[in-house]
Amino acid sequence: MISNDICPIGNTLDLFNRKWIFCIMSNIFRGMTHFNEFKDANPTISNHVLAQTLKYMEEQELITKTVVDEHHNKTEYALTPKGLRANRILYEITEYYFDELNYSNSDDVEIEELLGECRKIYNIW
Repeated sequence: MISNDICPIGNTLDLFNRKWIFCIMSNIFRGMTHFNEFKDANPTISNHVLAQTLKYMEEQELITKTVVDEHHNKTEYALTPKGLRANRILYEITEYYFDELNYSNSDDVEIEELLGECRKIYNIW
């Protein structure tokens, strides 16, 4: 039995406690690796919040940051093995959205196609 002091769900949610983490992780799964790509994909996030979130994700070992061109201040971000393991969480959130959060689309085939694409993106087989 799990001790009352240990709550796996609460402790995991503490790790992912910032609004943009899952969006950024999803962006990386979709092939985005640069700050400006994350900003373009999430236009309502401020540069400051994005920078702070990426720093937090690095500190939590969810992503790595690699400087690819110091002269032009270009960096790339990648998921670590720990970050990659969140693939099922991201997929389940996506599936929950389509199943439960009033996604209004009368074409069930389209939803299945979208979920199929998501299974590929998140490497869910």
